[in-house]
Amino acid sequence: MPATVAAMVCALHAHSGKTLLARLLAEHFILKGASPLIFDTDAAERRLTACFPYDAIVLDLARVRDQMALFDTLAKPFAAPRVVDVSHAAQEKFFALMRDTDFVFEARVNGVVPVIFYITDRDRDSLDEAVALRDRFADCAFVAVENAFLPRPNAAVRQGEAYRALAAHPLRVFLPALDEDLAELVEDPGRSLSALMRAPLSRSEDRRNELSFDARAELRAWLMTVLKDVHRALAGLDAPAEALA
Repeated sequence: MPATVAAMVCALHAHSGKTLLARLLAEHFILKGASPLIFDTDAAERRLTACFPYDAIVLDLARVRDQMALFDTLAKPFAAPRVVDVSHAAQEKFFALMRDTDFVFEARVNGVVPVIFYITDRDRDSLDEAVALRDRFADCAFVAVENAFLPRPNAAVRQGEAYRALAAHPLRVFLPALDEDLAELVEDPGRSLSALMRAPLSRSEDRRNELSFDARAELRAWLMTVLKDVHRALAGLDAPAEALA
């Protein structure tokens, strides 16, 4: 896995699981012993900030000062991993700045590996945008993300070129489905997912824990599945594409 990763999480539409994935990436780095830099570009809702109230940095990409602060920090040559939750409303601005500042080149010169995590949904325009973004930033690692919480694209969309191109893309992450009640627990910003993973799993803890043993076990199994997939994708950033296919 690259020593320093700048993970940029995006989706064309709202309610695609983008902030959840950004949170999971941050928790992944925390579990690895790192102290990630966490950026929330939704200055209104600040959903990622609610999960990391003491660590996340809120930036408004409509402000030039915040634009400079974000891309300058993302490209700096130090070891901390970086996670950006790219607001769907700010996505066009974000990637225009990413292109105009030549961020990918500067980051790589400084030993930082930028990677786009893109969550697709059932709509054709989401898939088309993902492929266009991947091709537009051909020098940037791209991870296609499928979220099982979202409805599956219909048969006509699955026959399209964009769907087939992403299905064949070597770097992928899958967010599996989860029981609705447990999904609400995962979405709870006040619950540390890394702490849940670190806590001992024992039936003797039931009296001191608001969650039952079975609920904790299922949540941990889901988190382990996702985090292993994230680890595999990040480890694949250094591997040749043909070896990953």
